[in-house]
Amino acid sequence: MQKEQTKEYDVIVVGTGAAGCTVAREMSKKRRKVLLLEKGGRMEFLGNTITVAAMIDIPALFKNYKELVVFANNYGGASNIAAGSALPPPKKMFDKVGIDLSEEAEEARKDLKIMPLPDELVGENNLRLLEAANSLGYHWQKIDKFIDAEKCTGSGNCMLGCKTGAKWTGRVFGDEAVTFGADLKLHTNITNVIVENGRAKGVEGTRWGSKVRYYGKSVVLSSGGLSDVNILRKAGIEEAGKGFCCDWLSFVMGIIPGTSSRGSAPMSVGTIEHYNDDGIIIMPVSPNWALFLVITALSGPTHLLKFANFQEYTSIMVKIQDDTAGEILKGKAFRKPLTDNDRRKIDKGVQIITGIFRKAGAKENSIYQMKALGAHPSATCRIGHVIDNNLETRIKNLYCCDAGVFPSSLGAPVVWTVVSLGKRLSKYLENQLKTIP
Repeated sequence: MQKEQTKEYDVIVVGTGAAGCTVAREMSKKRRKVLLLEKGGRMEFLGNTITVAAMIDIPALFKNYKELVVFANNYGGASNIAAGSALPPPKKMFDKVGIDLSEEAEEARKDLKIMPLPDELVGENNLRLLEAANSLGYHWQKIDKFIDAEKCTGSGNCMLGCKTGAKWTGRVFGDEAVTFGADLKLHTNITNVIVENGRAKGVEGTRWGSKVRYYGKSVVLSSGGLSDVNILRKAGIEEAGKGFCCDWLSFVMGIIPGTSSRGSAPMSVGTIEHYNDDGIIIMPVSPNWALFLVITALSGPTHLLKFANFQEYTSIMVKIQDDTAGEILKGKAFRKPLTDNDRRKIDKGVQIITGIFRKAGAKENSIYQMKALGAHPSATCRIGHVIDNNLETRIKNLYCCDAGVFPSSLGAPVVWTVVSLGKRLSKYLENQLKTIP
């Protein structure tokens, strides 16, 4: 039996990641009628491996196990399992597509209370790595975080879901949107956009197994690289998903006598000095035991032996701006090759990290590189390719707003950028709604 929702919303937001919740919050603050839809539930058992397993799209992970790229599937999206690190939107990237995010980025800085952590939360191990790197002539520094130092316990488990609420997530804005009057519906899988005369009029899908249909003056897709593409293609936008980035990263591990990464805030120090020229960032961050086990298992049986010394390892990550050389296929499948250019960037980062490990006193035979992992599915609905610089598709009143709209790989933490995009889109939507009788 199909359930018809006759109420018309001003804005329907599909997906509750950092971007989608930003749009919902900004529009509901303006007293617009907002519907916020999420395919997953609201996992509250935070701070452990079960949390992560519940929040990621396991079928997508295993369907593409040879190319590890993580997709989130829960209220708050990937922001729940992010490290809480903040880099501002890269001006150079968005200048190319005629977008100025400077005003919105400053608004986001204030809303998310972005600032570095104090030394006691950064951790002795991270400060030791910072000192070693700078003694080699690099320019490491503290990295901005959207973490409330007064609430933070210093466990270092930011990527397992924050138990204390110290780390900002999309849920913060989503809950604020509900406070301002937005409707939030979890366990709602949107599969189609309702289009009439070239205009989006609403969405349809299922909720708890029953068919549902919701109507709105505008629809914003913020459900991530896979779901957005599948919805757009059903609406006739076939170019969606023709191109795919994931910000390849690789963990480099090493054992430094007397210390390890456990208990240090991930990505709280590091460097972006190689970013503009080489598309590389380098920051200490450790995979938890489960991810460590998965990656080592996929790297070969001899790597599994390293799991016995897991607690002793320090880890430094190299993350890159990867080539837009991939494609979303049918369903949850994708093709994402690691190109020669991608490998060159990763290799350069690994070389730099290896030198830092040696300077910090790591055992030479303990230093090794793990299999590459995709961190941020992006650029599947790119500005200038699938959407215009107002984030609108060729279907009137149908928008996209998440990492999928990036013109190319960001190669850096995405939250500050997608929140800024969400704020900018909200201003545009408000102006458009004012013209509707």
